Amino acid sequence: MTNDVYKQIVSKKDSPYFIAEIGINHNGDFDLAKKMILAAKESGADCVKFQSLKASKYISSVAQKAAYQKNEEKFKNKSQLEIIKDCEMSITNIVKLKNFCKKIKIDFLSTPFETYSLKELVKIGEKTIKVSSCNLTNIPFIREITKYKLNVLLSTGMSTLNEVLESYDILKQKKLSVGIFQCTSNYPCKFENSNLNVINTYKEIFGRPVGFSDHTFGNLPALVAGSLGVDMIEKHFTLSRTLPGVDQKASIEPRELKNLINDLKQIKKIKGNKNKKVVNEEMNTKLSLRRSLVANKSLSKGSYIKKNDIAIKRPGTGIEPKFFEYVIGKKLKKDIKKDEIMKMEIFET
Repeated sequence: MTNDVYKQIVSKKDSPYFIAEIGINHNGDFDLAKKMILAAKESGADCVKFQSLKASKYISSVAQKAAYQKNEEKFKNKSQLEIIKDCEMSITNIVKLKNFCKKIKIDFLSTPFETYSLKELVKIGEKTIKVSSCNLTNIPFIREITKYKLNVLLSTGMSTLNEVLESYDILKQKKLSVGIFQCTSNYPCKFENSNLNVINTYKEIFGRPVGFSDHTFGNLPALVAGSLGVDMIEKHFTLSRTLPGVDQKASIEPRELKNLINDLKQIKKIKGNKNKKVVNEEMNTKLSLRRSLVANKSLSKGSYIKKNDIAIKRPGTGIEPKFFEYVIGKKLKKDIKKDEIMKMEIFET
């Protein structure tokens, strides 16, 4: 195990590196957070991700709630600042959660939402951080990140390509390793807004690693992303969507996560390689279902084969149909019965 998530991502080959984003779904409850880590591990995730934040340092008291935050009935009387503040996790507990991850062998990752939390993560030895979509255009924050020797996973929701390029270039100028996530910042996001073809654009511009931060219901978009060859997939994770919290409804539950990861592992096998060939599994079918040249009627030794003496029928164990014209005029050196499969040895040379 290593605390360098970026190295883990680029070294994984068989299936996308899967980040189960617990985020703030723990609602500030340390014990619930531990249960979520364990469930993510048991479901097959490579990594769990948290959100490191001090709400009052990046949310003003007059900040309006986003639409998805307003839809949560249990928080209708709370401001955005109050909702997020209730989900804060102290750095002491973050360290305990990180150590718990190490103990059960699952990678730990966190997203700092402001400079104070960034510095806390640096102090506890994090080598890789995630930059949330809401901070992509926060250029002073992006420049602050470049003061440290960090690997960066950059999420790109709510952005134009030029905005992505601006932040990416700042990070790369300081020689930081950067991974890019295609992301749509709605919770949940409609399938048609996933825009997964951007993944190919990102590969062409930025190289790898490229990933998909998935906020949709269900598993299909993540599977499509897997088929496009992403290196990493992130999806919000919870023990139950019935738990209180503004991100719960856009999250995946343990059984769903396990099924998704199992399916993602099959994609590489399913895609195979670029070489078209007959696989071993097809050989029996090939012999049974392909056609051969057969006798259209009983024919006597010494007969010269005419066109109407030949039929093309299953199985495929005799002369291939493409040699139809070749055998016309050939002389038989033995009697053959109707439907008998023709082979080259029945003809005189």
